[in-house]
Amino acid sequence: MMVALKGKASIRSITKENAASGSHIEPSATWDVCGGANVQFCSVDHGENYVMFGGKGIEVSLWDITSCSKTWSAKSPRTNSLGIFTRPWFTAGTFLCKDDHRKIVACTNSHQVRLYDTALQRRPAISVEFKESPIKAVAADPNGHDVYIGTGTGDLASFDMRTGLDSYLRIWDTNTRQLLSAVFLKQHLTTVVLDSHFSVEEPGEMKSKQLESSVETETEVRKEKKKKSKAITEDETEAQIRKEKKSRTIEEEEQAGLVDHSDINDEVYARKEKKKKKSRGIEGGKERDSDGEICSPKRRKSGERSKCLKKRSKKQLVA
Repeated sequence: MMVALKGKASIRSITKENAASGSHIEPSATWDVCGGANVQFCSVDHGENYVMFGGKGIEVSLWDITSCSKTWSAKSPRTNSLGIFTRPWFTAGTFLCKDDHRKIVACTNSHQVRLYDTALQRRPAISVEFKESPIKAVAADPNGHDVYIGTGTGDLASFDMRTGLDSYLRIWDTNTRQLLSAVFLKQHLTTVVLDSHFSVEEPGEMKSKQLESSVETETEVRKEKKKKSKAITEDETEAQIRKEKKSRTIEEEEQAGLVDHSDINDEVYARKEKKKKKSRGIEGGKERDSDGEICSPKRRKSGERSKCLKKRSKKQLVA
């Protein structure tokens, strides 16, 4: 297999019968892989039935050697977040498995390692970035899932193409080796922090637990409302009882007070009657002034204001 820089490919079959007779070269077959682009690499599968091409300005393509026809070609990637489209530039490629020619690995000048599954889609199934320099070489491991790459600055690395970074964060259970969750990442992942209380549950169990928790909260709210209503009714009854007691005590006190006042009034009336009788029996020479004071007639005749002493008893003062 020979490929020119401008995309002219040719193939020749060489058979060697024995060492004495030498080798026999059959006529070659040529075809155009691309027009006006630069082919950077070619790779033949283990069964020698298919060949892969890639280069600067052309997408990766898969050809059938026997018919010299194209069977598959990659699709240009989408634009990035800024709307910029990057031209394809493939620098190396290889077939991942010996028994399966449909899985191919291609490396780019923009330090990317891409895995294509030609039986499923035209865009890469997995794309991984490595360092910052272009990748110049790639080789597949015999195990069928690892690849080894080398950059222009001398960096070497190996990748497991079964679980390469495809913008998804995956969480596995190390005991059961089962995939628990997968989350799509819009940006490059830098670190991962796991919660010590992390647990994965089935959605049915989660829904049932949520329903149970909601029912429990509703019952608790109802119980609290009932307690509050009971407390309010108890307070109201206590307040009514207190009001009734107060009203009763007030009525009793008023009744007792009326009797006492009547007794006092009788005593005062009796004292007044006694006082009137005494005043009638007083001598005619003595008179009362305007203030009710007892004064002598001599002082009144002289025109002097007599300073009469008020003779009041303790009972009168109390009355």
